[in-house]
Amino acid sequence: MNMLIIGGGQVGSYLASLLLANKHHVTVVERREEAQDLLRRSAPSAHIILGDGTDPQILESAGVRVADVVAAVTGADETNLVITSLARFAFNVPRAVARVNNPHNTWMFTPAMGVDVALNQADVMAHLIAQAVG
Repeated sequence: MNMLIIGGGQVGSYLASLLLANKHHVTVVERREEAQDLLRRSAPSAHIILGDGTDPQILESAGVRVADVVAAVTGADETNLVITSLARFAFNVPRAVARVNNPHNTWMFTPAMGVDVALNQADVMAHLIAQAVG
């Protein structure tokens, strides 16, 4: 599968390495030059593009039109929503996944906003801890 990840920090680079290990074709868009070192170490065979993932031209150059999945995993909820909306509604990507950074923003991450799957790390962690302590 063609996987397009927007955000190449810790989450994006780890996701890229997992997807590459499962033989997917991975492209990562990252706007910060300094994050590219982590990406190159974690996912050396990923195609890395320096740029802003909310820019439709950058998405085009990253191959959004042939992507099976777009994963928006930046540290900013508003950025992730813009990316998933563009992916689903402007480029007709079959599946869009978004990272939710602030649990209070979860209500916005819906299919109507272009998000097929919203992943909220804080919520998952909180529920696991609550379950563990009974």
